[in-house]
Amino acid sequence: MYADDTVITLAENDSESLTTNTERALNRTKKYCAPNNLVLNVDKTVQIIFNTRLKNTETSVGRLHEYKTNTKYLGVTINSDLSWKTHIDLLCRKISSGAFLIRRLRQISTPEAAKTAYYAFLETHLRFGIATWGGTSATNLDRVLIQQKKAIRSLTGLEQRESCRAAFVEQNILTVVSLYIQEVILHTVSTETTKTQRYPPSLHQACRKLCPTSSPPHSIQQETIIHWCKTF
Repeated sequence: MYADDTVITLAENDSESLTTNTERALNRTKKYCAPNNLVLNVDKTVQIIFNTRLKNTETSVGRLHEYKTNTKYLGVTINSDLSWKTHIDLLCRKISSGAFLIRRLRQISTPEAAKTAYYAFLETHLRFGIATWGGTSATNLDRVLIQQKKAIRSLTGLEQRESCRAAFVEQNILTVVSLYIQEVILHTVSTETTKTQRYPPSLHQACRKLCPTSSPPHSIQQETIIHWCKTF
C-alpha cells in the first residue's frame, strides 16, 4: 500500500518553535506508519520553509529529510518564496517545445491538426494548476504570454513580428491571463466559497471590474465567463 504525496504543514513565528514542532510531527508520523504497515521513504521526504520576509531561514531535524528551496508536488513546482519562478521556467520550456511541434505540423499537415496539437501539447500545460500559479508576478505571466504568442503565430502562419491579437479571437483561444481568470471564477462558482465570499483572495484585481457585483453566484455561466475573458 502506498500513500503518496502526503504533506505535513506547520506554521510558527520563529525557527526554534518550528524545529520543535516539526520534530514532534515527524515522530508522530513514524509512530502512525509502523502499526499500519507503512514505511516513510526518507529519500523522497523533503522540507520547505515558506518565508517571503526572512532569507536563508532553515531548520533541520536529524537526518530524516532534506531541506530544499523548491520541489514538485502534484505536477506543480513550488518554491520557498512562492514566486513560482521555477515552475514558470519549466512551463516556458514546455510551451516552446509545443510551439515547435505546431510549426512542423502546420508545414506537413492541416491547420485543424495543428490546432488539435495546440490544445493537446500546449494549452494542457497552461491550464494545469493555473489557479494556483496564475497569481504569480506580471513579469512571469508576460514570459508565458510571449511563448504562447509564438505558438499562435506558428499556428496561424504569422510572421515573427506580426501582431497576433486578432489571431487569438479568430482561433477562439484564450491568453494565459484569461485562462487564469476563467479557471479561478469557475473554481469559485463550483465551491462553497461563493456562499460566504464573492471574490477569492487569489483572484486578479482586474477580474473584479469584469464580474457583476449585483448578480447572484448561480447566474454566472461558463459562456459569460469566456466572454469576460475575451473582453479582458
